[in-house]
Amino acid sequence: MLYAVILAGGVGSRLWPESTPERPKPFLRLFGNRTMLGETVGRLERLIPPERVLIVTGEAFAPLVRESFPGISPNNLLLEPVGRNTAAGIGLAATRILRDDPEATLAVLPADHRIEPADAFCQTLRFAADLVEENPERLITLGGKPSFPATSYGYIQRSEPLIGPTAEKGGAICSGFEVKAFREKPPLEEAKRFFDSGEFLWNAGIFVWKAKTILERLKAHEPEIARRLKTIADHVVRPDFPEILRKEFAAMPSLPIDRAVLEKTAGIVVLEAPFDWDDLGTWGAIDRVGPDKKDQNGNLPFEARIVAVDSRNNFVRSDDPEHLFALVGVEDLIVVRSGNTTLIVRKEREESVREVLERLKKS
Repeated sequence: MLYAVILAGGVGSRLWPESTPERPKPFLRLFGNRTMLGETVGRLERLIPPERVLIVTGEAFAPLVRESFPGISPNNLLLEPVGRNTAAGIGLAATRILRDDPEATLAVLPADHRIEPADAFCQTLRFAADLVEENPERLITLGGKPSFPATSYGYIQRSEPLIGPTAEKGGAICSGFEVKAFREKPPLEEAKRFFDSGEFLWNAGIFVWKAKTILERLKAHEPEIARRLKTIADHVVRPDFPEILRKEFAAMPSLPIDRAVLEKTAGIVVLEAPFDWDDLGTWGAIDRVGPDKKDQNGNLPFEARIVAVDSRNNFVRSDDPEHLFALVGVEDLIVVRSGNTTLIVRKEREESVREVLERLKKS
């Protein structure tokens, strides 16, 4: 059967001051009344029932998960004792699901991305699952078609079109390709080359594969992670399981699944997403995809009240609907008010928001 593994962690530092270590991005309400995690769970409802949705998150975030996903079974909440990136978290989830279903197929996805429309997304996951059933050794990733030369996303270079009965049948849903290479976040000039070539897709961080296959690949390429996962699995029904989980998980290397497995494995398949995708990693990304409420000068009041005089292309966000922002003679600013903190940064410098957090930690 098809299961969903939703990764709900991280800090989302570029969405500070709204995203904090205590309430990171998956638990923010950016669009409407549901959190990003709640939106992700809702998007999957037409494809995967709640009893086959597993949330992987840190121990401290368990109450926030229950707030976003009311009624979640304790068996479907997998709590990491410490953060160890996606390879360890995905491996832990695959180990957990494999106990109940040796033939399980996993759709692995972050909790905090924007994806529209949901129907096209679910059709793509179903198509990917069919490709995995056709060849259980396949590892499938999804890629978004670039709309501009982004420097904040990783890229996937596609190669030959995927062939075979399932690929031909699913061609009406989306196109599949063999992966030629994975590329890290590039500088601007390289991003422009990627964009102009038409050979590259944004790396969406969404995967479909067999639980047993990803564990086999972890064993081949990251044997320490695999060995510690087996120790955890061997102690599941023993009284010392919580202690073993904490000890073994903390000792695992902290690696993203891309670097741990995908970049070391041949025969990866990428599906070109037939839906709009963005990881909403920055306020600038939300400025691009947010509600179409910009004024004639390109100013976007995103849940905020503004008066703008001789000002253009500014993004303003506030957690207080009564707070008024007056903009005079400014342009290309991001202004975000959250609690007793206000961020003001030029759009071109928004990646530097992380430096603010570093300075705050030191002080």
